[in-house]
Amino acid sequence: MQNTRKGKFGVFIIFMMMFLAPFIENTRGIFIPIFKEDFGVSNTIISAMLTVVSIMGMGVTLLGGAITEKIGQKRTIFLGILCLISGILMQSQARSFTMFFIGLIPIITGINLYNVAANTIIPIMFAGTSTIAMNLLHFMYGAGSTVSQNTIGLLLDRGITWRNMYVYIALLYTIILLVFKFAKIPNAPKVMISEGKGENILRNPLLYAFGLALGFYAFAEQGMSLWLTNYLKDNFALRESIGARYIGIFFLVFAVGRLLGGFLVQKAGVLRSVTFSQLIALVLFLGGILLGEEYIIIISISGLFFAIIYPSLLSMVTGIFRERPGYATGIVITLVSLVLNSMNMAMGIMTDVIGSSFSIYLLPLSLFMSILCVAYIRMKTGKGFRKERKQANSMTE
Repeated sequence: MQNTRKGKFGVFIIFMMMFLAPFIENTRGIFIPIFKEDFGVSNTIISAMLTVVSIMGMGVTLLGGAITEKIGQKRTIFLGILCLISGILMQSQARSFTMFFIGLIPIITGINLYNVAANTIIPIMFAGTSTIAMNLLHFMYGAGSTVSQNTIGLLLDRGITWRNMYVYIALLYTIILLVFKFAKIPNAPKVMISEGKGENILRNPLLYAFGLALGFYAFAEQGMSLWLTNYLKDNFALRESIGARYIGIFFLVFAVGRLLGGFLVQKAGVLRSVTFSQLIALVLFLGGILLGEEYIIIISISGLFFAIIYPSLLSMVTGIFRERPGYATGIVITLVSLVLNSMNMAMGIMTDVIGSSFSIYLLPLSLFMSILCVAYIRMKTGKGFRKERKQANSMTE
C-alpha cells in the first residue's frame, strides 16, 4: 500500500512539474517588450538569445535518453529541478543582459532533462492507454499556461515586477524539490540492444518526419505565447496585459482540449485525429490574422484544436521505436528544438526587417509544414501502426 501511494505521488510530481513549466516557458512572450526596455535590446537580440541557449540545451536533449538510461528517470528529474531553480534565481537578480542570458542556460537544460524523462516514462507506466496519459500529462502544461498567462497579466497590472515573479516561481520549484524524495518513480525497463540498432534508428526517415512535424507544430504553438503580444502591441497598440488575456484564453481552451482530447484520439486513431485538428487550427489561426483586431479571439479559439497534436504524435514514437524508446524520443525532441529555435530566430529577424504585421504569417505557415509532415507519417504507417499498437496493448493486459 505504501509503495502504491508513493507511486501515485510520483505521478503527481511529474504532472505538477508539467503544470509549472509554462510559468517560465510561456510567459516570455508577455515579458519580451519589458525585457527589451530593461536591457535595451532589439527583437533580433532577443530571438538570438533564445536560439543560442536552446541550441546548447539541444545537446542535453540529444543525450537525454542516454542520461536517463544511466541514472534513471527520478535522478534525471531531480537534476532538472536543480537546474531550473538556479537559472530562475540567476535571471531574477541579473542586472545586465549578459547575466540574464547566462541564467537561461540552466533553465533550458532543466526543462529538457525533465521533458525526456517524463515523456519516456509516462507511456511505459500507462502502456495500454499511453495516448490518454500523454494528453493528460500535456493537459497540465495547457492548464499551467492558462493560469500563468492570466496570473502574470494581473500581476503586471498591479505593478509587480517580473523579477519578483521569478523569485516566487523559484520558491514553487524549491517546494517540489523538497518533497521529491518521497516520490516513487520507476525507471524504464532495460532493453537489450542488438548491434547496429541505434544506427538503424538514425537511418529511419520516420524519425526525422516526427521531429519536423512536432518542431513546426511547436513553433506555431509557442509562437503564440512568444510573439502574439508583441504583434498586438505593434499593430493595434494593445497593452501587454491585453495580449496576456488573449493568450490566456488560447491556453484555457487548449487545456480543455487536452483534458478531453486523449479519449477521442484513443477511439478515432492518432493520425486521423491529428490531421483533422491541424487543418481546423490552421483555418482559425489564419482567419483570425486576416480578419483583424476585432476577430483576434478566433486565434484564441484555435487552441482547442492545437491541444492534442503534440502529445498524440509523441506517444507514437515509443510505439514505433520500441527497441530504444528513450533514445528515439531524445533525438525527436532534439529535432523539435532545432526547428523551433531556427524558426524563432527567423521570426525575430523578420519582425525587425519587415515588421510584425507580416512576420506573424510565419506561424500559420509553420503549422502548414507540420501538416505536410504528418501526411508523410500517415502514408508510411497508418494501418500498420494501429495493428502493432493493438498487439502491444494486448500483451500488456
